[in-house]
Amino acid sequence: MDIIYRYEPSAALIPRQAMDAQLAIRELEEGHQRFRAIVMHVQKELVGNARPGSIIIPSDPLSLGFALIASAPVRQAPYALILGCSDARVPIERIFDQPPNELFVIRVAGNVLGTECLGSIDYAVQNLKGSLRLLVVLGHSGCGAVSAAVDSYLSPQDYPEIAFTHALRSLVDRIQIAVRGAAKALDRVHGPSLKRNPGYRDALVETAVYLNAALTAFDVRKEIEAIEGHMVQTVYAVFDLVDQRVHALPDRKNAVAEATFGQVPSSTEEFTALGDRLATAVQSKGILGPVSSEFVPQ
Repeated sequence: MDIIYRYEPSAALIPRQAMDAQLAIRELEEGHQRFRAIVMHVQKELVGNARPGSIIIPSDPLSLGFALIASAPVRQAPYALILGCSDARVPIERIFDQPPNELFVIRVAGNVLGTECLGSIDYAVQNLKGSLRLLVVLGHSGCGAVSAAVDSYLSPQDYPEIAFTHALRSLVDRIQIAVRGAAKALDRVHGPSLKRNPGYRDALVETAVYLNAALTAFDVRKEIEAIEGHMVQTVYAVFDLVDQRVHALPDRKNAVAEATFGQVPSSTEEFTALGDRLATAVQSKGILGPVSSEFVPQ
C-alpha cells in the first residue's frame, strides 16, 4: 500500500481557522480516524483481505509546517497540548494525524505531573493563548510505569527492586494514588475475592491506566485555572496498543459508540463513579476472563 502526501501547487493556501475546545476535539477525532483507516487497511492487506492500494493525503506548505518566507520562522500556534507517556509505541502526532505546529506535546513516563511538566504546561497556557484551546492527558494500555506502581502495590516487599533509584521512586509513587483508587473500584464492583482471579493484576493495571490519566487531568485543570485569560478545556484519554484506538473507557465491544475523550471528574463522588465504570468495563473487555460465581460479589 502507498501512503501519498500530495501537494498541489495551484491549490489555495487556507490557514487553519480559529478553534474552540469542541472544534479542537473534532480535529483530533478526525485525525485519529484517518490514522485508524490506515492501520485497518494495512492490517487487512497483511492477511489478504484487501487489495493493495493507495491512500492520498492532501498536503500544502501550511499543513506540513513549512515557513512561507525563507527568512522568517513559522509562528508557534498549536491548538492542543497533549501530555502523554514517553513509550516509543505511542507516537502522538501520528496517532492523531497532525502535522507540525498543531500540537504542543509533552512526554514523560507514566504521563505523571512533575514540576518540569507543570512548567511546560504553564508556559504553553500563558504564552500560546491565541491558539491553544484543548489539553489532553493521554495514557496508554500496558504502561510500564503504571505496571511498576501496580507491582509495588501488590508486592510491597519488592519495592526496592522495582524502584531502586530516587528518580524511579518518584515516578512510581506519583501513580500510587491511581493504583489504590483502581483497587478500591475493583473491590467495590467485583468483591474482594476478585484478587484470586488470574487476571486481577492485568485488570488492576488497565483500570489504573485510565484512572491515572483522569487524575493527572484533574490536577492539570486545577493548575491552569489559576492562569488568567486561558481558554483551555482539559480532557483525558487512553491509547490502546492492541486495537490502536484512543478510548475514554476500556470496553472495546462498544468502541464505535464510546467517546474518544473523557470529561475530567470534579469531585470525589465523580472519581468514585468513574472508577466503578472502569472496573465494570475491564470485565466487559474480557481481561478477567469468564467470571465464575466464586468471583461475583454477594
